[in-house]
Amino acid sequence: MRLRAILISTALLCTAPLQAEEPVSGFNWANWAKALNESPCNWFNTEQWQQLLKTDYQAQASNSKEATRCKFTNNAQTPLLTISIRSMANAAAVNAERDGMLAQINQYGSGRFEQLPTSQQAVTAILRKDKLQLFIFANNNNETAFILLSGHPIRTDSAEQKTLRKTRLTQTAEQIFSHFGF
Repeated sequence: MRLRAILISTALLCTAPLQAEEPVSGFNWANWAKALNESPCNWFNTEQWQQLLKTDYQAQASNSKEATRCKFTNNAQTPLLTISIRSMANAAAVNAERDGMLAQINQYGSGRFEQLPTSQQAVTAILRKDKLQLFIFANNNNETAFILLSGHPIRTDSAEQKTLRKTRLTQTAEQIFSHFGF
């Protein structure tokens, strides 16, 4: 029995190496790298951010081992939007995150998660409705990072305020798609 296990594991080691997934037609990987290698605070100029956020704002950049973040707040220090470039230990962890959300959408519909359309179909954009988080994954199984936008929902928000937060989140994502060409 032990010999059989050794033969099986040896056979697994001798299989062909994994091939990198081909980029989606029209997708510019240099633009994806540019987005991930730059602070989200610098993705747009002050006027563009003000137009997206629909108010005066302050931006605070921060870096950690796992993420580069930009947190936007209004003059009263109420969070408006946070954009993070999140790194994970390996591509398998990123794929598991994305695939788990897609599996929930396939199994349960768009109750908790909703896949948003993207113009180039080169990234997968998934909105987690209960936490007002929008995940942007490159359509490549070898990527170790993704972009996360948080709309900072507040339980006491009125229906109008909730709609404003969701609109701000989705419009910002659309501008990111357009700006970076993905």
